[in-house]
Amino acid sequence: MSLNYLYKMHRTQIEELQKRGCNVAFIPLGPTEVHGPHLPLWCDIVSGLDLAERAAKKLQEQGIESIIATPVTYCEADVTNVFAGNTSLRPETVAMMFEDICMSLARAGFVNIIVVSGHADPLNEEYVVKGFEAAKAKNPAINAIYSGWFSMITSGAVNHLCKGEHPEWDLHAGEIETSFIMNRYPELIDEAQVRALPVNHAGEFLFAKVAEGADNFIDCGAPDCYFGSPSLACAETGEKTYDAFSDFIVKETMDILGK
Repeated sequence: MSLNYLYKMHRTQIEELQKRGCNVAFIPLGPTEVHGPHLPLWCDIVSGLDLAERAAKKLQEQGIESIIATPVTYCEADVTNVFAGNTSLRPETVAMMFEDICMSLARAGFVNIIVVSGHADPLNEEYVVKGFEAAKAKNPAINAIYSGWFSMITSGAVNHLCKGEHPEWDLHAGEIETSFIMNRYPELIDEAQVRALPVNHAGEFLFAKVAEGADNFIDCGAPDCYFGSPSLACAETGEKTYDAFSDFIVKETMDILGK
């Protein structure tokens, strides 16, 4: 059975889904954000979509149908505004946008909503959740969460799947994200750049630097907009980590469904 992409479906197909009791929606999220000198700006967008697709397929195999909503391709990403091409939204805009999206999905019966973000910025998450809360205040049936799959990186839960010495500091455009893109869109990677990039372990101090007031990646220790070990990336690592992260999202979904 193929997956249900809201933006590819006809109205009558959506109505059929409603009749079958489908009430789960994934919202892939990612900004148009700079990722080092070697990755495309849509890196977070495609990783959020890929993770949503994998989770939806695994749920489908367990008899649970879902829809994949239109990916949201803009959000708050101010820390990378110091690099050319970056696009960021005001946090308040993010909150209002997600309030409206959740209300719209809920009107169609998709009240169990999981945002799968390829972007781990805490401020962005905070305002996405504010949007959830505003929507729920208007429609208490809404049950929305912001997936915490990224915690598997910071906790070291996927260290054994990576080649780098400290994957838990691999927080932006490093081995894991580079492996994501190698897995699905290898033609978009600047291979020469990747192999020439030295390891940058400044990610160890990223969140502390932000807490101290640093508001951009250069001041956080990433002058070339990456943390980690991009030169160690490979498609196989992308596949293994995608699989582990999507398992995490499936468990989150089962939890909000009470299964």
